[in-house]
Amino acid sequence: MPQQPDAMHANLEDALAEGITESTYRRRWAILATLCFALMTAMIANMSLNLALPDLAVEFELTQLQMTWVVEAFALVFASLLFVAAAIADRYGRKRVMMIGLAIFVASSAYAPFFATTGAELIASRAVMGIGGALVMPTTLSLVNVVFPSKERPKAIAIWSAVAGVGMMIGSVLTGVLLHFFDWHSAFLLGAVFGVASLVVAARIVPESVDEKRTPVDWLGGALITAALAGLVYTIMEVPSHGWDDSLTVVAAAGGAVALALFLVRETRARFPMIDLTLFRRARFSLSVVSVTLTFFAMMGAFFGMTQIFQLVMGYDALTTSLAFIPSMLPMMIVGPMIPRLVEKVGTRWTVVPGLGIIAGGFLLMTTWPTVPSYWDFLIAMSIVTLGMAMVMTPATNMLMSSVPRNRSGMGSAMNDTTRELGASLGIAVLGSMIANAYTDNIASVARDLPAQAAGAVQDSLAGAIAVTSQMGEGGEAIAEAARAAFMDANQHAMLISAIIAGVTAVVMLVALPRGERSLSAEPVDDAADDEPVDVAAH
Repeated sequence: MPQQPDAMHANLEDALAEGITESTYRRRWAILATLCFALMTAMIANMSLNLALPDLAVEFELTQLQMTWVVEAFALVFASLLFVAAAIADRYGRKRVMMIGLAIFVASSAYAPFFATTGAELIASRAVMGIGGALVMPTTLSLVNVVFPSKERPKAIAIWSAVAGVGMMIGSVLTGVLLHFFDWHSAFLLGAVFGVASLVVAARIVPESVDEKRTPVDWLGGALITAALAGLVYTIMEVPSHGWDDSLTVVAAAGGAVALALFLVRETRARFPMIDLTLFRRARFSLSVVSVTLTFFAMMGAFFGMTQIFQLVMGYDALTTSLAFIPSMLPMMIVGPMIPRLVEKVGTRWTVVPGLGIIAGGFLLMTTWPTVPSYWDFLIAMSIVTLGMAMVMTPATNMLMSSVPRNRSGMGSAMNDTTRELGASLGIAVLGSMIANAYTDNIASVARDLPAQAAGAVQDSLAGAIAVTSQMGEGGEAIAEAARAAFMDANQHAMLISAIIAGVTAVVMLVALPRGERSLSAEPVDDAADDEPVDVAAH
């Protein structure tokens, strides 16, 4: 509904009082659309190559280890650099850093299909894409935070959160559609096209924005947190498949732990810390970190198992699997922008806690699925989960960003993005490992009666079991059914764990969240609050 002139004038005055220029204010929604498109560019790369791996393996003669790193190189570099990238953007210009990130992303996306000839080059291009993505994602949220006045910021961040929440799935869907009609080159060119479009539009419409205090970058702290996150993320990725017997995994875990300890010591002594550790004393900040991490933990674990259920249990092809996720994402996209109004009516506490309860209910519903669920089974349960996520993610992101001084928006956006990445990585690693181990135990009695080679394939994975039993004739179908039942039982145990995590988090939020708080736009205490307004979103 269009705003009345008096309301528009009042909002403009609020924006000017917060240092936002009139031209920026009048273009704020177009700027948000541009930033969300740039965000999608980074998000697409996170999931886009999974479906293209079989073709890439043939084209580049990839080993199993190389196939793993084609996917993981991006995630490892991306997660490790988020804090440094955000700090650099705050100091030297958020738009400038975002544009550099987009350019790096486009160049590396184009290199792989046009110039790469070996698996090593392919992996290197993915790592460089991770650098570009790390420069883009936190800066988009930082810019949203400084482009919108406090009254409108919750709605803008809600829209950003919805795009961030479904971005990876949209990337997977688009890639699935392209691979149905074209070859693996299209998976890389998709990101390049998004990046070029984002560059062109952002150059014209997005204003520059910097930390008006010119806070220096804590380069030593940045190096330590980068090393800590690299070690932590690498360990999370590798432990499920290699265990603790792998010396490189042990070294990464130990190195990451030492770097994290040194980082925490450094941040307590630094004059201009990369992360203000005192923020964790604020309930709004610390609880938002917990809720974002655990919510993404449960969600990505569910998606990990669901992809296999679609293809190996329900018999969907790659394209159908990609398209099947779209309807379940709609509740997050539709409901997310409405959540700030709900918070105004019932408060943060009674938005987040029921949201977590709804998530738990969706996961519990998944534990009742038959051996071969119908699409309606999936759609109802997953729609419930994404509805709950919309109720949790929007307030959590707003609480986190409003806990950080606006001149250090990068610090808040980096924390938000890092918790998402760590939660997602942990969810895939922990719940994925749980599903794999439970499946192996469940199918052991069936595999025991098979020849050694077939038994190994059946016990290794559901995919291996389907491949082997398809060559056994009628007897193989019974074994395949047993394998599907074993996998579904394992998945249901993982979903039960996800439900418990969501439920426990709901109890924690019920007890710990401030009572009666109904604002998502509360400004943090800023030691420069009495300074004259400075234009933080000017050309």
